[in-house]
Amino acid sequence: MSSKVPHNRKRPSFSLSKHQRPLVIAVVTIWLGVGLASCLGQRNELLALEITSPQNRAEVTEDLVTASGIVSLSSAVVTVNGQEVAIAEDGTFSSNVALGYGENTILVTATLEGQEPVTKTLAVIRILSLEINSPQDKAEVAQSPIIVSGTVSDPDAMVMVNDRRVETANDGSFSSSVELNYVKNNIRVTATVNGQEPVVKTLTVTRILVLELDSPEYRMETSGGLVTVSGTVYPPSAVVTVNGNEVATTKAGRFSTDVELGYGENTIVVNATDPVTRTVMVTRMLTLEIDSPQDKSEITEGSIIVSGTVSDPSAVVTVNGQQAEIAGDGTFSASAELNYGDNTITVEAIVEGWETETRTVSVTRILTMIVTSPYDGAEVAESPITISGFVSDPTAVVTVDGQEAAITEDGTFSTSAELNSGENIILVTATVEGQEPVTKTLTVYYIPAE
Repeated sequence: MSSKVPHNRKRPSFSLSKHQRPLVIAVVTIWLGVGLASCLGQRNELLALEITSPQNRAEVTEDLVTASGIVSLSSAVVTVNGQEVAIAEDGTFSSNVALGYGENTILVTATLEGQEPVTKTLAVIRILSLEINSPQDKAEVAQSPIIVSGTVSDPDAMVMVNDRRVETANDGSFSSSVELNYVKNNIRVTATVNGQEPVVKTLTVTRILVLELDSPEYRMETSGGLVTVSGTVYPPSAVVTVNGNEVATTKAGRFSTDVELGYGENTIVVNATDPVTRTVMVTRMLTLEIDSPQDKSEITEGSIIVSGTVSDPSAVVTVNGQQAEIAGDGTFSASAELNYGDNTITVEAIVEGWETETRTVSVTRILTMIVTSPYDGAEVAESPITISGFVSDPTAVVTVDGQEAAITEDGTFSTSAELNSGENIILVTATVEGQEPVTKTLTVYYIPAE
C-alpha cells in the first residue's frame, strides 16, 4: 500500500517544537515493537498435545471408548487413528474409538504448518467381564433346583453354566436352573467371545436338609405320660423317624407324633434321611396339688375332707398315712381327723421310678359359740328368760352364769336364767378339754310389766 500523498491534495503542515518530535517517534517505535513481538510469538510457540482420557493400558468392557485431550494451538489439525477431529476454541477435542477384544492402540497426532507433528500413543485393553449375582459362594440352601443368575458384559458372548449353554438378554443378564445334590455342589460358569480366553467363575453351594422341632422344648418338664413331638422337614420327601419309628410328613413337610414317657429324663431322637438329627430331652415328673383345705385355714369340725389332683392316676396317694381314692382324671379325696389347735396334713404321692412327692397344709381347729337369744341389750318384761345358742362341738360344756346348759347333737343349747329388775349381765361360756374357754357376755334389761 503506497504511502504517497496525491499531488492534488495539500499536505498537512505541522508546527512541532523540538521537544515534541522525539515523543512521536517514540510512540511509533513502541507500536512497531509490540506488533513484531506478537508475530514472532505465534511463530515461535511450540505445538503441545495431551491426552486426558483414557489412561494408558486401561481395561474396559465396552466396544467404544472416548479419546479426549487438549492441543495448545486450536489452529492445529488433530487426528485420532487417522480420522480428523474437531477442536474447540480452548483446544479440547474428543472422538469415539471402536475397540476389539484384547489390546487396542490409539494414535493421536497434532500437526501445524511449519512445525513437526506431535504424536501420542496409548493402549486400551477390552476385556470380557462376568459376574454371578446369585447364589453367593459358599451358600447353604435347602431347595433344589436353584437359579444361578448373573451378568456378562457382552450380550453376544456364549455363557455356559455347568457345561450347559444359557441364553443371555440384551442387557447381558442370564439365568439357569441347576439341580443340587446333598452336601457340596460346585457350579462353574464360563463366558467366551470371538476366540478370546474364556472367563470362568466358580462357586460352591451346599444343599442341606432342614429339620426343625417345634415341640417339645429342650429339657421340658411335664407330668403327662405322653408328649407330642412336632416339627418341619425340608424337603418334604425326606424320611423322618422319631426314636426309630417312621413318622408321616405332609406336603408342606410338617410332622407330628406322640411319644410315651417314663419318669425322669427321656431322650427323644428325631432323624431325617441324609442324615440330619435333632435331639431333645424331656423329663417326666409326678405332680401333686392339694385343692382343699387352704393352708392356714381355721376349721371348727373334728374332721375334714382333703382333696386334690395327682398327675398320674396310677400313683398311690396317702393323706396322713391313709390311702386316698383316686379317680381316672387323677383327682383324689380322703378324710382327715383334726385335733384342737394346729394340725399338719401331709399328702404323699408315690409312683414307680419317681421319688415321692409330698405336699403339706396346716389347719387349725377352733371352738366357736354363738348366742342366738336374747340379743345383747335386749329389754324383757318377764323372768326367767331362755338363753339359747349354738356351739361348734356338741361335746363342749356350755354354762350360763355358771349353770350348765343342755346341748343337743347338732350343738344347739338352751337354758333358763332368772333376772333381777333393771340391768342384768349374763356370761355364757363354752369349754372343751385342752382349749381356752370361749365366752360371750350380753346385757339384758328386765322391766317388769305394771
